[in-house]
Parts: sequence; C-alpha cells; structure tokens
Amino acid sequence: MKRRDLMRLAPAALMAGAAPAVGAAGVEETPVMKLFREWEPLYQFVGASARNGMPEEEWNQLHNRVWDIADLIVATPAQTAQDFIAKVICNTVWGEHGLPDEGQNPSLWAEARALIGGAA
Repeated sequence: MKRRDLMRLAPAALMAGAAPAVGAAGVEETPVMKLFREWEPLYQFVGASARNGMPEEEWNQLHNRVWDIADLIVATPAQTAQDFIAKVICNTVWGEHGLPDEGQNPSLWAEARALIGGAA
C-alpha cells in the first residue's frame, strides 16, 4: 500500500469510530468517551500504518497524537463505569500492558472505588 492510499484511508478510519453509539438515543457522551472515540480509530490506523510503510516522520506524529489523547483520557475524571473501562483500555493498550498499581496512579484507583461506592 502506498502512502497516498494510507492518507486517503485516514479520514475514513478516524470517522469510523467518531459516531457515538448513544447518539441515536439522544444521550450525550461523557468527556472520556468522546476522547476514547477519537483515540480508538487513530490507534488502529497508526498500527496499520506502521505495517504498511508510512514514512517514519508522519507515523511518529500520529503515534504521538495517540498517546496525547490517551493521556487526556487518563487525566479526565470517569463519570461512569464505561469511562473507567475506556481508561483501562488506554492504560493497557487493549491488555498488552499491565495497569499501574495504587502507588503509581492513586487517582485511577480512587475513581474505581468511587464508581463502585467503596471507600476512597
């Protein structure tokens, strides 16, 4: 696949995850889920682009954007269990890495306790 082909696919890949599943029901998405819907297709596209020969400079820019969004997701307070799951997915890169422990990221675990009604 040529770079031109990859760039032509980028908008479609980004839009594939842009429409919120809850939008049709008239429910507004949380800030975490809005970011996650931006992160997920970009993450998939960056992974595919690395395998398909995207120039390193262009790939690095997109790769950095993926992690900037992931950092925003982690920093944004979870409002729902779905938000927390999105944070876990970004933190672990779909389970490829382990979660940080309490000492490494106490706010993540405070959110988990708050979501289940446990002691903070």
